[in-house]
Amino acid sequence: MIFSCPLRVLAAVLISMASLSVFAQAPGPKDIDRDRFLSEIRNYKHEVLVKSLELTKEQQREFFPIYDELDNRLQEINTETRELEKRVAVDQTATDTEIEAAASMVYSQKQREGNLEMEYYEKFKSILTPRQLMGLRGAEKIFTQKLVRHHNRMRNNR
Repeated sequence: MIFSCPLRVLAAVLISMASLSVFAQAPGPKDIDRDRFLSEIRNYKHEVLVKSLELTKEQQREFFPIYDELDNRLQEINTETRELEKRVAVDQTATDTEIEAAASMVYSQKQREGNLEMEYYEKFKSILTPRQLMGLRGAEKIFTQKLVRHHNRMRNNR
């Protein structure tokens, strides 16, 4: 797989933290703040990837829509799995069959993510050089490390 698990975990945590007003009918200030927060993180991630991979302007135009699509689809898998896991955990009337189906989905999450990543790997091959493809995982780790350091600095400054 070309994407690191810690990145997925961090992304899930950040998105969970940013989901302040999930049940609101109309977008309120918190929704706008969450959207802006997520947009800023995505833009920062793009900056780190551009710099780390030395992407040309043309590569950026082609790569980021596909990369963001993958990121969104991975997040959907993550969210779907977490919601199912929570639902079954609190449902005292869940049958063994339902629990087993949920467990199967939880345990197959990484496989589904891996299959999706391989699908997008094929798309990335037409945009990135082999060296850039190989460096993508490291660039994502750099992004994660920078984000964690920033988060720790902010927490320590409180």
